[in-house]
Amino acid sequence: MSTPPEFLIVVFDGLRPDLITPGLMPNLARFQAGGSAFPLSRAVFPSATRVNATALVTGAVPGVHGIVANKFFDPRVFPDRAIDTAQHTELEAAEQAWGRLVTAPSLGELLAEAGQRMAVVSSGSGGTARLLNPRAQALEHVTLCLRAWGASTPAGFAEEMLRAFGPIPPAGRPNAARLTRQTDLFLESVHPRVQPAVSVVWFSDPDSTFHECGIGSAEGLACLRHADGEFGRLLEWAGRREQRERLQVLALSDHGHITARRRIEIKRLFAEAGLRFDSHFRADVEFAGSAGYTGAIRVRGGERARMGRLVAWLAAQPWCGLIFTAGGDGIEGAIPGTFDRALLMLDHERAPEVYFVMENDHARDANGIEGGCFFEGEYPEGGSTHGGLHPKELHNVLIAQGSRFRPAYRSPFPAGITDVAPTLLQLLGLPIPPTMTGRVLSEALREGAGEPPPPEHVEHTVGTPPRRQHLHRSRVGRTTYLNAGWVE
Repeated sequence: MSTPPEFLIVVFDGLRPDLITPGLMPNLARFQAGGSAFPLSRAVFPSATRVNATALVTGAVPGVHGIVANKFFDPRVFPDRAIDTAQHTELEAAEQAWGRLVTAPSLGELLAEAGQRMAVVSSGSGGTARLLNPRAQALEHVTLCLRAWGASTPAGFAEEMLRAFGPIPPAGRPNAARLTRQTDLFLESVHPRVQPAVSVVWFSDPDSTFHECGIGSAEGLACLRHADGEFGRLLEWAGRREQRERLQVLALSDHGHITARRRIEIKRLFAEAGLRFDSHFRADVEFAGSAGYTGAIRVRGGERARMGRLVAWLAAQPWCGLIFTAGGDGIEGAIPGTFDRALLMLDHERAPEVYFVMENDHARDANGIEGGCFFEGEYPEGGSTHGGLHPKELHNVLIAQGSRFRPAYRSPFPAGITDVAPTLLQLLGLPIPPTMTGRVLSEALREGAGEPPPPEHVEHTVGTPPRRQHLHRSRVGRTTYLNAGWVE
């Protein structure tokens, strides 16, 4: 095994591990049974796409990499609105304002330093594609984004792909035509021409279909079957390649989903309570940012009295769950009864003072899907959402198979999305930068394998009856994972 390995990372956006069944996803189910699986794997918080896409390629929590929510306010970027990280053009503006978009080195940069390349083919948002290799354009790495072709780079390569393969198919629920096209692009052109050391194929389904149609809907089940079929095409290709001993395949998801059960008109409720909230600060606005199922709110001046007034109102709402505030003692936040934001591993200069998550539960919906919540957003009731601390949102898929990984192995250790990058670097023989908070998945490696330290588990509690907050975390070595958070 002296030849350096090559990696294909296939991401099923929003896939819950409990949906991997032989009936729905036979290819992925077989892959899981035959590879190294991590049934205790976790996303980072917020359990949102761009936050976790960045965690995947930096091996770091948001407090290190700097993408602190899918939407958040930073007046240095836009004084009149929040940053929407789904839009690659807004990320470009953020980079101009900050000087560096992602404040930790990513796989693309580290590979380039070693004279190797990374390729991304995505049907997700332009922002997701950009964050998977933040410096792709400068490094002349290939990134193709079917949802926002303008985010693709190099521009000449992207134009050539359109001429060769034709116009991008329209989006759908399921997003079948686009998933098929991106598989075609990767197999027929990107891989043979680029020969990347690391490739990411990011499927937008099931996330995009779950949001609009619901997890257990006919459309939701159909999108799982189609995504699994595309994964089967990739596995068939991987199995017949001359260098298949070299290729390592990883399948994962960035987060899970729960059912969006009841809409809350939170902005109207803010106004009725006399709390002056908007996406940005104006003369008459005290609180700025995004407020939905997961809220990320800046407090004017960082004033504790204002923060306390906001928290007191939130805590009194029947739809509000966990609340986190900055500047506490490491466990309890600046406002008594809240958790310290530091427990979320979110202490970064870009992070707002207050995070909250709407209340959720373990009840089953009409399709028998466990987990539901209050929400605010563009999705319909009965669709689904994510971003919070419900275990079904935090529990992500993580499976690896290839000559470097143990076959038919199930890790008993906590793991997570931040562990992928350091593990790949270890197998490539490249140094792991100190910014990576994830760990090497040593227990699953065939060579140099060894069990990590025994895990430590802790449940933190703050508040007094009738409102007490709980947060369960695990730690392996220096790597911490969030398992669940809830309010009683």
